[in-house]
Amino acid sequence: MPLSPILDAHVHQWDPRTTPRETTIAVKLFGWNPRLMEWVVRRAIPKPLIDFVAKAEHALNPYLPAQLNEDWGPHAPRIEGVVHVQAGWKAKRHHDLVDETRWLERIDPEGETIRAIVGAAHLEASDLDAVLDAHVASSSRFRGVRDMLAAHADPSVVDWARPGAKMNSPAWRKGYARLGERGLSFDAWMYHHQLDDFRALAKAYPDTPVVLCHLGSPVGIGGPYAALAGDAADRERVENGWREAFVRLCELDHVRFKISGILMPIMGFGAEKREQPMPRAELVDRLGPLVRFAIETAGIDRCMFGSNFPMDKVSVDYVTLIEAYDELLEGYDEAERNGFWRDNARAFYRIDG
Repeated sequence: MPLSPILDAHVHQWDPRTTPRETTIAVKLFGWNPRLMEWVVRRAIPKPLIDFVAKAEHALNPYLPAQLNEDWGPHAPRIEGVVHVQAGWKAKRHHDLVDETRWLERIDPEGETIRAIVGAAHLEASDLDAVLDAHVASSSRFRGVRDMLAAHADPSVVDWARPGAKMNSPAWRKGYARLGERGLSFDAWMYHHQLDDFRALAKAYPDTPVVLCHLGSPVGIGGPYAALAGDAADRERVENGWREAFVRLCELDHVRFKISGILMPIMGFGAEKREQPMPRAELVDRLGPLVRFAIETAGIDRCMFGSNFPMDKVSVDYVTLIEAYDELLEGYDEAERNGFWRDNARAFYRIDG
């Protein structure tokens, strides 16, 4: 079976030593002693956030094109680049979020690794157009926005949505529509119980290109997480609710789907707790039913691969992840596999060459 070229549609690049992040102060003060630095961070950051990342080392250390190239290992010749998705840039003013796009231009000026940029913006803000203008002026690779929507009623699950990022807010919805009017896309990330609200939003504004990240993150679908999904009945309810909402969302033809982030700790598979990453055979066995369901329901022509590195690096290495998906796609023809691995993301993010 020919191996498809890969465009990784979901990667985060950061360097807490030189850019403003949640962990930047800790890195500058205690970076000389990694063990002390992690001890300080674990006591300073709320437990839901610690549980979300599982191992602080990936958030505390740089993750740049050089680290990506190392992680690709023997699959490096297949990789044609990545899409960077906004990654927690701390801004004093709304307009300062554009600095992340400028920084990405500096670390990869020729676009050898970063082929497209999904930046940050507050969609309800009165200066949204000015911020989008600045993103576009800062990089020809700027393609759209992720304004995180993931919010959960249980305090043991971290909320990522800002107070203004509400799908039912008229101001926020106006900003969402504005993206489509400007030819920009939206990367949508939320928890699975929010999928029906998201469906209503996407249905109301079909002219805004949108991709669902991480399949809507059904919390605890693979096993216990924090205070949730403590038994098989709980996990069955999560899975059934997610599947039903996912089917309804797939009725909207303009929505695309990233097969990504399935091994984040919030999913409950527990791979982040092991000393060694999950092996390929187990990865195929445990994730296979979810991946196959998503691809078969949405259609492989609407799905794209995303590693979610370095976040998923706590659970799996890049080489194993690639080889597991290669195995899961064996039943598809070459054009379909090429679409999943590269072409669907190139079309959605308007990447030429």
